[in-house]
Amino acid sequence: MINLKSVFSDFIQPMVPRGPSPAFSLVHLIKTLLLLENESMGRQTLSRYLNLGEGSVRTIIKRLSEKGLIFVDPVGGCSLTELGHDLVKKIREVIISEREINLKDFEIKSQAWAIHIRPMFNMTINITKLRDIAVKNGADGMLIFSFRDSKISLPLVYEDISRDFPEVRDLLIKSFELRDGDLIFVGFAENRKLAELSTLAAAISLFL
Repeated sequence: MINLKSVFSDFIQPMVPRGPSPAFSLVHLIKTLLLLENESMGRQTLSRYLNLGEGSVRTIIKRLSEKGLIFVDPVGGCSLTELGHDLVKKIREVIISEREINLKDFEIKSQAWAIHIRPMFNMTINITKLRDIAVKNGADGMLIFSFRDSKISLPLVYEDISRDFPEVRDLLIKSFELRDGDLIFVGFAENRKLAELSTLAAAISLFL
């Protein structure tokens, strides 16, 4: 059985700086795996999606390849190995899906990214800590919605958002296949890529 924490902790060890800090983080490594979930990609395409230079992406590819998680074809680009697919399946037990979203009803004009989370039984949800992680990774802020008893709440703020924000409620219900106890992290930042990666940083902290 794959232990996500042990796998990704192993990634961190070779990344202890021996000189300048790398331009990428563990978030970029995990995002690369998720990008390759359903299709192969070349270095230039990954660079664009990750908002990183090709040199950093080359290093990411090298690390993932050394761990046996991706296969690199000179023509077809990078694709997940069987082990890589198994790892992504494990990640998807927690990070179910994600998409761009609009927060104008909350008077937030920044670009926003939503991630559907399904917490495992032993996960501790500390809203303040999760927001801090998102902000540390570049977000302006993050909202955490909770789905329970067919209601969507914004803990500590709204017990049920349907009265004040019915359109947001309908959008979240339509966008995600929610189960009782699920969460939706919505991070917002000056651009979509930053919102996406900062929200993912908060999400992956749940299993690290």
